[in-house]
Amino acid sequence: MSVSVDQDRRLIEEVAWACRILATFGYEDLTLGHVSARASDDSTIYIKRKGVALGEVAPEDILTVDLRNYESNGAKGMHLETVLHTEVYKRRPDVRAVVHGHPTYATAFGATDAEFAYLTHDSVFFIDRIATYDGVPDLIIDEQQGAAVAEALGLGTVLLLRNHGVLVAERDLRWAVLASALLERTLQLQAIASSIGQLHPIPDRLLHGIHAVKYQSDFAAEYWDAWVRALRRGGLAFGMPEES
Repeated sequence: MSVSVDQDRRLIEEVAWACRILATFGYEDLTLGHVSARASDDSTIYIKRKGVALGEVAPEDILTVDLRNYESNGAKGMHLETVLHTEVYKRRPDVRAVVHGHPTYATAFGATDAEFAYLTHDSVFFIDRIATYDGVPDLIIDEQQGAAVAEALGLGTVLLLRNHGVLVAERDLRWAVLASALLERTLQLQAIASSIGQLHPIPDRLLHGIHAVKYQSDFAAEYWDAWVRALRRGGLAFGMPEES
């Protein structure tokens, strides 16, 4: 097996793992939600197919999309909103992984006029701020809609799709899953804090220092390995490759 083929096989497995992990962080919503990653050739992406829940995705449930020849949403088992992924990849060569889902707290937050507050170390992850897409709260099913969402994301990591859900774009799958998990936890904690009393945010002058220590480059891989171990311990790794 060539190096590139082996790398892509592992990437396909990682997309499936990412789906399983996100299911444990509140992203499972019937068979909705999807995760993708950019392959080693830069023009191919691997994405979860429709018809399966995040918590049951296996490598055989990952489809291949060619960014150069992508024509129709919904074809060959693809989610209707595949353009959420393809249009971001076309505009952001730095993005290697994309997540779209409807986690409870982040989706609820995006349906309000509440302001994001830096209350915890989790929230400090988002020092590049969180963007909002205020376009139609509809399914994003054509290239024009996908392009508008990608433009709203800009150079950021997280986009709240108003009255719809979230979009996360990151440097690789590990960081995309970490960002997605932290987003939901951050907004859950903000909702809890708001119900208790007046918010007491972390001063802006401290944010970058905390971020530098808390989110070092190798930490996402460490967390990823722990998540995979937890899935295996909990009997949630059915259909996935055995440990090598």
